[in-house]
Amino acid sequence: MGYNLVLNLMENGHEAVANDINEEAMQKIKAEGAEIAADYKTMVDMLPKPRVIWLMIPAGDLVDQVIEKFTPYLEEGDILIDGGNSNYKDTLRRAEKLSAAGIQFMDVGTSGGMEGARNGACTMIGGDAEVFAHVEPIFKDISIENGYLYTGKVGSGIS
Repeated sequence: MGYNLVLNLMENGHEAVANDINEEAMQKIKAEGAEIAADYKTMVDMLPKPRVIWLMIPAGDLVDQVIEKFTPYLEEGDILIDGGNSNYKDTLRRAEKLSAAGIQFMDVGTSGGMEGARNGACTMIGGDAEVFAHVEPIFKDISIENGYLYTGKVGSGIS
């Protein structure tokens, strides 16, 4: 879904920096015009502040592992979005841990599968209201018309 989401973002005028463990996938998205980053530090360095990093990986331990790899390079005010429909208890735990470093965490329930990621998803977004206001244009652009909803505090987007 990440590949299609990046295409959707770019089609709607957003710059995207992509990373994937699959080198073939990275080269494929690069051929579509996305910038790619070989590692997490490079990706963070390529993004404007406050950085918005959107994870589109399967829910579970992998999300924690990727967050741990990103965290040393993130700064206060950066925004990390989990679009993998994680368990809300995991989301609350992650948000609390990241909050201690001043990193904002948002959870996004994403509906529509591969087709939605490419042509307009339905998204339910949980997190701080001010942070949502900052990223709302992204959700408006990548969702179907009226297809995104701010649901309130972190953990509510995936419930």
